[in-house]
Amino acid sequence: MFGKITRHLSRLRAAAELAFGARPDMLAEARRLMALEAIADPKERHDAFFEYLNWKALREGFEIYNKNLMWQDEPAFWDIWNASPYAGTQRHDRKFVLWSMARSTRHLPGDTAECGVLDGASSYLICSAREDGGLSEHHAFDSFEGLSAPGPEDRPRTSAAFHWTAGDLSVPIEETMLKLGRFGNVRYHRGWIPQRFGEVAARRFSFVHVDVDLYQPTKDSLTFFYPRLVPGGILLCDDYGYHTCPGARRAFDEFAATTPERSVVHLPTGQGFLVKRGPPADGG
Repeated sequence: MFGKITRHLSRLRAAAELAFGARPDMLAEARRLMALEAIADPKERHDAFFEYLNWKALREGFEIYNKNLMWQDEPAFWDIWNASPYAGTQRHDRKFVLWSMARSTRHLPGDTAECGVLDGASSYLICSAREDGGLSEHHAFDSFEGLSAPGPEDRPRTSAAFHWTAGDLSVPIEETMLKLGRFGNVRYHRGWIPQRFGEVAARRFSFVHVDVDLYQPTKDSLTFFYPRLVPGGILLCDDYGYHTCPGARRAFDEFAATTPERSVVHLPTGQGFLVKRGPPADGG
């Protein structure tokens, strides 16, 4: 009994200190939260909390997702992701984009590939998205020794962005192979890009994910895989829109300017992609 009284008095003392020492805006926000907690109707309470959190995020320069976006309730994606070794470790929106694009190309001929595999999360989703699309191989290219040395093109233009160094993002190949162990169609090509590309020179591809962060390996990946991409195939760059990866964006923009597509589609998730055009229709 004495312990309960002590805890209760401690809470009252903390509340009093907050009330007497807090700024008026802090007290107003506390009253707003108390009012939200008092809302009985679950839907009304949910909507009110969303409005409050959105206001709070925007005030600090952040943004939260609209509660009505259907991808957040897409069972085909979430069943795969929540059962994976990566659940709860990475941003869901970026992974949904990757999965959705890989799935959209599953009926096209050709293999899939990823340049820059890390621990295999993206390759896991690519392989999962293609399981009902017929036989194809997935080719995983990575040094498994981290990044190569950044060049001058990779120097961020903002002081807020961190700078990559050689060896960053190193993951042992054994860890990646363990996490991707359920897929029998993964072919590993261990080595620095583009040293192992020649092993798949005769293959065709319908989906290629480039996630190598730096200018030169991004350029090498695009130069090799684009000519081997089937019409309707997708090249997706994970790092296109990040201040930390200006070299990746420069490489993709420079390369895209030489193709019939001419430019990259920039997504608000930081990813960028292009869809390879097919031959023109007869008489078109």
